[in-house]
Amino acid sequence: MTHFLQNFPALVEIHGEWMLFLLAVAETCFVTGLVVPSGVATSLATILAAQGYLSLPLVAAAAAGGGWVGDTMGFWVGRAGGERLARGEGRFARIYRRRRQDADRIFAAHPMVSVSLARLVSFVRTLMPMAAGMSHLSYPRYLGFEAVGLAGWVVLYMSVGWLAGESWEMASRILGVGGTVVFLMAVLFLWRMARRKPVRVAGG
Repeated sequence: MTHFLQNFPALVEIHGEWMLFLLAVAETCFVTGLVVPSGVATSLATILAAQGYLSLPLVAAAAAGGGWVGDTMGFWVGRAGGERLARGEGRFARIYRRRRQDADRIFAAHPMVSVSLARLVSFVRTLMPMAAGMSHLSYPRYLGFEAVGLAGWVVLYMSVGWLAGESWEMASRILGVGGTVVFLMAVLFLWRMARRKPVRVAGG
């Protein structure tokens, strides 16, 4: 990633906001996004916009638009893969059918955490769209929670870039700490929800 950060200004100078758009698409459309630092790129593009090299509204539009396209592609890749596994007969198909109920339960009971909050966490957001697609979560419902997470993601990374100013290393450190905090909060929330006993409702 260090090599990418060093060359990012030159790439943006050549390709403009389209570079950021493509990175945002690539991060969540498939598992290759595990090595695509679009969040840090958004912060760096914001720094360049603050210095007058890019348009701030176009940076926001590129990050949000690319994120939405990537998240949508990832969802439908997961949906197609899930349907194929559901009809399969191999080992992975059997494992998938056993685990799909767990995924359905998580996405149905905690969509704000499993979709919206997951969109803010590095690496987790790369796999989240495909995981949501492989569950029974409908696309309209997914899209609503995904939009909340995507808006938070854009605001988070652009705010870090704006506050960091010219210090790109500081932006990376802030993002690393922030991502860790968000991830730990999500894990704590899910752990507490898992420990809660179901409330019995007396039938009438």
